[in-house]
Amino acid sequence: PVIQELVITNTIPVSAHDNIDKITVLSVAPLFAEAIRRIYEELSVSILFE
Repeated sequence: PVIQELVITNTIPVSAHDNIDKITVLSVAPLFAEAIRRIYEELSVSILFE
């Protein structure tokens, strides 16, 4: 089996020279922002795990 795509998050640094076509880097910023907002507004964060 050949790896078609590798999906990682931007929680670890990825060098610009490591830019391989098969790597997709997803940002966790929206998830962290929503978690912070929910905690600040005293809402549940459990929905973020669904």
